[in-house]
Amino acid sequence: MSKTKLYNMDRQEWREGNFERGDIWRSDIAYQCEICHTKTNRWIMGGWPGMGPRILCPGDLYQEHDELENSLKQHQALAGQIKGYEKIFGEVPKNAKDTFHAQQELLEAIVNKLREPFYRRLDDVKGLDNDASIRKFYPTSRCANKKSLKDARFLYLCK
Repeated sequence: MSKTKLYNMDRQEWREGNFERGDIWRSDIAYQCEICHTKTNRWIMGGWPGMGPRILCPGDLYQEHDELENSLKQHQALAGQIKGYEKIFGEVPKNAKDTFHAQQELLEAIVNKLREPFYRRLDDVKGLDNDASIRKFYPTSRCANKKSLKDARFLYLCK
């Protein structure tokens, strides 16, 4: 079995592959989605309007990824509101602080629960050692036709 060629993306080694739109290769670093924490080192040539390397989150194929992203955005918005109140009032009143804290805890619990189905089940990392570097990325290229993780057969196989 041949060993997979891993490309260093920082040094733009992928350019020597002369990849065309739709071609796939692997990087020497794993990338972790900031939304669902799924890891991948799979890159694809493509995109619009120009051609270039794209990294796609394996979890973005599922509707639950959007649900998780919306919950994370709510959590970030709440953190922004708290900072806004602190900037205006100097300190958030106790009753408001308790309310914000309860909302934050609830959103954190929702995010953690929504991440569970993704945890280690959708990782697409090949050719790397267990101690390979991991970088975070925010998926910019998104999947349009999504399915549900609840319908995915792998959930039953992985339990």
